[in-house]
Order: sequence, then structure tokens, then C-alpha cells
Amino acid sequence: METVLLAAGTATRMGGAIKLLLPYEGEALIIHALKAALEGSESVIVVTGAHNREIETALGPLCQTFPTRIRLVRNGHYEEGQFSSTQCGVERVTPGKDFAIAVADLPLITARHYHQLEALLDGYEAVRPYCQGIPGHPVLCAAFLRDIILALPPTSTMRGLLLGKKVLCLESADVAWKTDIDTPEAYRQLVNPC
Repeated sequence: METVLLAAGTATRMGGAIKLLLPYEGEALIIHALKAALEGSESVIVVTGAHNREIETALGPLCQTFPTRIRLVRNGHYEEGQFSSTQCGVERVTPGKDFAIAVADLPLITARHYHQLEALLDGYEAVRPYCQGIPGHPVLCAAFLRDIILALPPTSTMRGLLLGKKVLCLESADVAWKTDIDTPEAYRQLVNPC
């Protein structure tokens, strides 16, 4: 299994901060996401965009440590939306490999979450976690979905992609699946949950 880690967005709701570089437990949010993906899959394709220079600089030490397991890809059309970044990353997935699509602003996801999804894929075309009815990430996709994703328009959505597919919806009480850091308030709750 490989992972496409999406880190291309503008983070406009964060009020000017580059959210993926915000600190959490001594490391940037994106470092948590990348370490979990590295531990949970064979290789990681990180898709950058709006803040590519800053993010790629932050990832430099890990890229040097794991030069064959991390690939950085820039989405030159990140303003078209998240699915365009998904396509940019999925294009680099090894044909025939199952792959996860993850977002880099979910710092509570660990390798255990990837392994949990991987163990459930057999017999399904995708596995998507849900917490309290809210769809989460990562989403694990069977290898054949690679070509389908690449053939869709960049304005598509993950929800639309999975319509009509044989998807295992993993209902879970684990809030890690949906704890994305999109606003200053979400970040404050992450670093000071009391």
C-alpha cells in the first residue's frame, strides 16, 4: 500500500498562518501526518501546492532520511481544488498497488489507523472511516481506482468517486479520523483540549 498525502491547500480559514507548519507536540502538523503515513505504508507521495517552498523545506530532513520512500510532487493547479491534488498524487501511485488518500491536517492519525484500513480492504473497492456520521481520512482505495480517479474531471470529489462503488464504511468512535485542523479554533482545541 502507498499513501497520497495532500498538502497543497491555501488554508484560507486559518487567517494567514501556514497551518501545516503549526506546532503540535514539538513538531509541525505535517510532520505528524507524514510520519504516520511512513509507518503505515510502503511509500508516501506528498502533494504540495500553495505553500510548496515552506512545506518542502520543513519536510527536507525526513526526505533525506527516507529518500526512496518519500516523493514530493507539486500541483501547479492546486487552486482547482482538493481533487486536482488527489489526481496529481494518484498519478504517481505505482500501478497495481492499493493506495490511501490522506490529508496532512489530521495530526491524530497514526500508523495503526492505516493498518486498520488495510486489514479491511479485502472484498471491497474502498474503505472509508466515519466518526459520528462524518466522513474521515485516510480513504483506502483498491488499485483499480487509480485509473478511474485520473479519468475524472478535477472538480470531482471523493464522495462522488465512491458513489456506486463497493465501499466499506468503517463506523468508529475514534475522533482522529475527523480531527482536521482548518480554523484557529480547531487548532486551539488541539493544543489545549481542556
